[in-house]
Amino acid sequence: MKVVSDSSPLIALAKIGSLDILRYDVVIPKAVFFEITIPRKEYMKDLYQWGENKIVEVKNRTAVEYLELVIGGGEAETIVLAEEINADAVLIDDLKARKIAMLRGLNIIGTIGVLLDAKERGDVGELKLVLDMLIKQKIRISKELYDHVLELAGEKE
Repeated sequence: MKVVSDSSPLIALAKIGSLDILRYDVVIPKAVFFEITIPRKEYMKDLYQWGENKIVEVKNRTAVEYLELVIGGGEAETIVLAEEINADAVLIDDLKARKIAMLRGLNIIGTIGVLLDAKERGDVGELKLVLDMLIKQKIRISKELYDHVLELAGEKE
């Protein structure tokens, strides 16, 4: 499955040392690569090594500039690149960007979706532990989403 990724899911997975659970054919636009490799961030080296061979140039700069009026550069390039390469999905967490991607007919996966897929494949044991690690790393997960994910994973008490 070909997936174009935004920076937030990659950073979240890198912060908990779980980039290896991405079992998709992931590509990233240049803007995302620059966002995930900001110098002096604790996850920068891992993301640089992981992403340096996954960069794809976005061709339609006009479409990117249009989207940048309402969302960030990384999200804009992710959506446009997904359209250009006819990706199976976009990996994106930002709510506004997700809505725009959906309106444009793109399939969406988020960090939580990646984790649920990994749990289903057996690549992740107890999802509660992973969610707690994300929260400890200051990744925002609402109580409602947290509970819903545990229910979907069969871990709800």
